[in-house]
Amino acid sequence: MSDEQQPRPPRVPLEVEVTLESDHNFFTGVAENLSEGGVFVATNHPPDVGSEVGFELVLGGERFLVMGVVRWVRGERAASAGAPAGCGVRWGHLEDGALEAIRRFITVRDTDFYEED
Repeated sequence: MSDEQQPRPPRVPLEVEVTLESDHNFFTGVAENLSEGGVFVATNHPPDVGSEVGFELVLGGERFLVMGVVRWVRGERAASAGAPAGCGVRWGHLEDGALEAIRRFITVRDTDFYEED
């Protein structure tokens, strides 16, 4: 099954400043949503597709070192159409306990945003 055919993991909104670090550059932005599969980082100067990036993920007071690969980039032109410029990062290496912390965070955020009819 190709990436396009696989169902996307549920994403939850968040807004935190992040600094992505690649072999030769630093990129700053705002993480806008998070899932078990990765994170979207809004930034006007995203790393190139295929770049390996690393950063520290802090969830529930726990800190994790994570690595990922930039899978897609949305340029500044898209931002003028209402979607922020940035990049989608797929998790590559998550420090022990990080995936469980992400799952807990998603569960709590889903509960926070649930509205009864």
